[in-house]
Amino acid sequence: MLKAVYEEDWGTGRPVTYSRSLTFVLTHDCPWHCAYCGFRTDHEGLLNDRQLESLLQEAASGGAREALLISGERPDSLHHIREALARRGFRDFLDFAIWVADRCAEAGLFPHGNFGRMTEAELRRIRSHFVSMGMMLENVHDHLGLAPEKKAAGRVAGIEAAGRAKIPFTSGILVGWGESQASRLDSLACLADLHSRHGHLQEILIQRYVPNPSSRWSMGLAPTLAEYREMMEKWRAWAPGVAIQIPPNLEPLWPKLLPWLDDLGGISWAKDEVNSTRPWDTVETYAGLCRRAGRELVERLPVYESHVSPEWLSDDWLKVAEKFQAEIPG
Repeated sequence: MLKAVYEEDWGTGRPVTYSRSLTFVLTHDCPWHCAYCGFRTDHEGLLNDRQLESLLQEAASGGAREALLISGERPDSLHHIREALARRGFRDFLDFAIWVADRCAEAGLFPHGNFGRMTEAELRRIRSHFVSMGMMLENVHDHLGLAPEKKAAGRVAGIEAAGRAKIPFTSGILVGWGESQASRLDSLACLADLHSRHGHLQEILIQRYVPNPSSRWSMGLAPTLAEYREMMEKWRAWAPGVAIQIPPNLEPLWPKLLPWLDDLGGISWAKDEVNSTRPWDTVETYAGLCRRAGRELVERLPVYESHVSPEWLSDDWLKVAEKFQAEIPG
């Protein structure tokens, strides 16, 4: 079965895609205490106006198209964040996220938002301000030691809510923290089932866990090449046409997976804000490695061509996405 799906020429002639990206951290503050997380803080506060303007200038000078807006989980459940939002005239954190997204759009960027689990009403409220959104499933089986507040049922509900809200969506699984191959496949099967009902997944990540200095969970065994291939084979069968992303700064095996992967994700000259110990290499370096495997690295928008339609985008975003889609070479 593996050979039938993974012929060695699977990727020949097909581009590998990536998004030229800069991350806008709206706040690192988070009420949750996941043991693997090296991102969260307690009292950093909100991105201020000066920092936002600096990021917008950096995005312009670096040639970014995607503005990746991220935060801790429900930061306005924290008293100091609610106070900061009120002082700056925002009703709640989503008002602030919308304002930042609109500033990014005015600067010619495509905002992609990832703020953790949201309800369908919340997603519909902010939908028109973002070209796409995302949230990792990570694993469909709960591990209370790894993520005491994070329950898989809530993540699944949030991903399904995004499907009902007709949002082009990114999700995926976290691997290499001590999970079994069976749990990885269960998690991919869950995502494939959600996509079969709503059609909203434009890509999934198979993302290697890398501990950061403040992480409290050590690295487990990474998937072997055979295990990666099994996951990718199953995904192709379960959700054909939904791209598989392997972040190259997190997975040293990625060049060996080039015959089968679709996408390298967001690549930036700036640091990876979630995985600060794993900087990206240059786009030129990645392009050279792709070329050696018989594939070309080409830029894409943070909304995939499969979801550039009135069903998935507001009229304003549809016009802008179609225009930029025509300008991207390849």
